[in-house]
Parts: sequence; structure tokens; C-alpha cells
Amino acid sequence: MKKFFQIILGISFLFLLVGCSSQETATFTQKSGDTDVTLVYTYDKKTDTVTKIKIETNEPTEHTEARKDNEKLFESMKGLNGVVTSITEKDGKLISSVEVDLTKYTLSKLKESNNLFFAGLLQSGFLTEDGDHVSFSKSKEVALKRGMTEQTK
Repeated sequence: MKKFFQIILGISFLFLLVGCSSQETATFTQKSGDTDVTLVYTYDKKTDTVTKIKIETNEPTEHTEARKDNEKLFESMKGLNGVVTSITEKDGKLISSVEVDLTKYTLSKLKESNNLFFAGLLQSGFLTEDGDHVSFSKSKEVALKRGMTEQTK
């Protein structure tokens, strides 16, 4: 009986932790010619703080110049804690992806970086700061103004 009680208590605690999570995701897409761009924000709903951003482009494999540019850009990000890049081909499409965990590679590191990709995220407003953090609501506003469409669940 004691063991059964401990199991029930453990399961209840797990559900409590999952239920209290305020992490949300929001996905935005845009089609530009034959290229699709997807922007995914993971954010803390309570604090309006972006914790992770993922940008993925999907374009025809004939865009060999784009692949070369992305490979060069991604090489400059190699080894950065909290930054994951990938380039794959699937069904005649070149899929390039960059994911930045802003809990590991912070806003201040992004600002200090000489990386063109990070500078572009900040200058475009896709990572709009609010004090020491990235504001989801302000970044979302910019994404929508730039013609991106929010995907509903």
C-alpha cells in the first residue's frame, strides 16, 4: 500500500509540473517565390520571453548558390553552445535550418557576435528585445508586419 501511494504521488507531481509549464510555441510561415520560410518561436507565456527560435528555409535543390552560402554561414556557427544548424535534401528540396536556444546563447551574445545571421535576426526585428530578454509579443508583431502568416494549431 505504501509503494502504491508513492507511485500515485509521483504521477500526481509529474502532472502538476507538466500542467504548470507556461512554454508555448508559435509558428509563422511565408512563401517567397519557390522558397518557403518557417519561423518557430518557443516562449514563456507568463513572462512573454522567447526562449528558442528556429528558422527553416525550404527551396529547390537547384539553388546551389544558396546551399554554398548557407554552408559557409553555418560553418561560422559551428560549436556555439545553444545553436544547432542543419542542411538536408528531401524530395528535390533543400532544407536549411538554424535553431537558437536563447537560454544558452543569450541575447547579449547575439548582439556581440559578428555573425551575419544573428545580426539579421536582430535588425529585421524577428528578435525584438525588451530589456534583457526577447519579447515574444513584439517579435510576433514584426513577423506579421513582414507578411508572415501565423499557423493555428
